[in-house]
Amino acid sequence: MADRFVYGDADRLSPEAPVPVVRITRRETMPGGAANVAVNIARLGGRFRLFGVLGADGAAAEVMRFLAQLGGDAAGIVTDQNRPTTVKTRIVARSQHLLRYDYETDDHLTEELEQLLVARFESAAEALDVVVISDYAKGLFHGRLAELILRVCNRLQTPVLVDPKPVNARQFSGAYLVKPNLGEALRLAGRERKPPVEEMPAVCREVAEACGAGNVVITGGNQGMFVLDGGAFSHLPGLPREVFDVAGAGDTTMAAIALGIAAEIDVTSAARLGNVAGSIAVGKLGTAAVSRQELVDELGRVEELDG
Repeated sequence: MADRFVYGDADRLSPEAPVPVVRITRRETMPGGAANVAVNIARLGGRFRLFGVLGADGAAAEVMRFLAQLGGDAAGIVTDQNRPTTVKTRIVARSQHLLRYDYETDDHLTEELEQLLVARFESAAEALDVVVISDYAKGLFHGRLAELILRVCNRLQTPVLVDPKPVNARQFSGAYLVKPNLGEALRLAGRERKPPVEEMPAVCREVAEACGAGNVVITGGNQGMFVLDGGAFSHLPGLPREVFDVAGAGDTTMAAIALGIAAEIDVTSAARLGNVAGSIAVGKLGTAAVSRQELVDELGRVEELDG
């Protein structure tokens, strides 16, 4: 995906309708979706190989140029001539989001492109320490793609971490870890109302069962994280920020968790890294990646606060 941010000033209402008039001062386009996870992995000091689908358009070219500057491997990206690259455009004035509009399609991937994507993944799979699947329900995971990826990874004993959409959650059965947000977790658990913290261990177990996953990390915004590490539950408190912009924060969180798992630390410790990295991301405007040094500095600050 491409995340576009249009920044400007808004100091008057339109005479045509009760909406603000934005005078544009600058524009930015950054990789979004799974590509934003890759960007964060690179900024945190890791290396990535990226697999996915882009259209044959200007937005795709912008994303590929950005990724090339990071030095990662984007050879796993295939081009779909019949679909546009998903573009999310946000209008921001004086640090406030006024509007977001999306240009996209959620048409299913053709069988031919699915086979090409799987072939590119299989050719690189042995070199991967961990695999992250970012599902945005845009048509990629409708056939056997998830099943085939998981089959390869399980054969190689490579951990698979999934940021799932509830509609596709069952497709990722056998994943090492799933990381839904709280709203998605409640839908996966079949709960209509937000439960008290005391019930979150049960929610985590229900999510694990619904997804067929071994471990669960539920992101809860200012409530922090709820972690099921095998059978052990823990609640990691939220880390407040003066600025609170959640755009891309889940991707930052997932990148830090993935690097922790790749370094063979336990799920709870990896989630702590993700919790801190995500808290840094929400303190930035836009889809902003977190650097390794920022994470190191913030970890030191948090340890001092914890005494």
